[in-house]
Amino acid sequence: MALHLSRAVRRVAHFSGISGSRCFAAVASFSVNNNLLKTLFYNQRHENSDTVFFYTTKRNFSVLTNKKNVPRKYCRGFSSPATGIDTNSNVQCVLEAVHKILEDAEIPEAETCSRYLVSQVLGSTKQFAYKEHLQQKLDNAQVEELNRLVACRLARMPVQYLAGNWDFREITLQVRPPVFIPRPETEQLVDIVLDHLPSKTSQRLLEVGPGTGNICLSLLHENPDIQVTALERSKMAADLTKENAKLLNLDQRLEVIEMKVEANTTLPPNSDQTPQPVQYDALVSNPPYVLRKDLISLAPEIYVYEDLRALDGGAEGLDVILNILRLALKYVKPDGLIFLEVDPCHPHILPLHLEKQALPFKIDKVLKDFQDKERFLILSRSS
Repeated sequence: MALHLSRAVRRVAHFSGISGSRCFAAVASFSVNNNLLKTLFYNQRHENSDTVFFYTTKRNFSVLTNKKNVPRKYCRGFSSPATGIDTNSNVQCVLEAVHKILEDAEIPEAETCSRYLVSQVLGSTKQFAYKEHLQQKLDNAQVEELNRLVACRLARMPVQYLAGNWDFREITLQVRPPVFIPRPETEQLVDIVLDHLPSKTSQRLLEVGPGTGNICLSLLHENPDIQVTALERSKMAADLTKENAKLLNLDQRLEVIEMKVEANTTLPPNSDQTPQPVQYDALVSNPPYVLRKDLISLAPEIYVYEDLRALDGGAEGLDVILNILRLALKYVKPDGLIFLEVDPCHPHILPLHLEKQALPFKIDKVLKDFQDKERFLILSRSS
């Protein structure tokens, strides 16, 4: 059974010498080339910085993982498992062997993961690239690399981080831990925004929490009339959004500001030094919305490797959402729309909070994701 996160934090606090009460959450980063896994901690006194303490978990990785699904022997420096793969095996046999190893270890989506890992050692990050090499035999270097990747996946490292980049709608993004990995359902949020913006009209959008830049860069890529200002609290995520924007030649229409959105956030002065703040046509965000009680039920791929600040929405999952709406009140035009990805409980509990806190917004639409969950909200100013 997975250890409770608070126990894991106390355990790491003991090893690292950090006061347990100061450890707020854990995120992870790693260096694949050096076969190192490090768990990265930030504390409440330094919420605006990404790195405060490092704790190398070569020997103690199981503290933060599900012991049933992560065999201890695979967590010690990512030693290679006994895969039975050698240079006499062709790609078809290799794929079957990797699939069985991951399936036996109860790794989620074992078949999909095996395709990505085998394709990666063949030089591609595309899931089905292996099909062009089914009868090819791997050389020694490829076998060694594949064993290492399999070991990392057995330690529940997300396949997106192993690949280093990931497709989102029509673009390919660089992906690095602990920056939040784009989710498939968020692709639908981009559709919702595009469907509700006027066509062939210049639009200035505000985004909160771009992460890799998947939402804003998709919007910029698919609509040449859009400009975006993105607010990101994490330096690593802000830098990654800028990097992806440059790689996609979209950086001229994107401004990334490194800042945390709080109750009384004020945006920095305009670059053109005009006295009036910019008024945006719309705001979009996939904010931290997971209810705190649900964090412990997240998969190890998430709570060990991804930045929990991108997930933790507070007791009711609304802490950041309400701050975003306060920001919208100041910087979104009176007729502008707010597009949010939320927890399925939020369409039902948010209206009461809006009323209690005198936030003049109303929910215009609730839309479901591909799993039939109420996942997206469109809000506007109430009259």
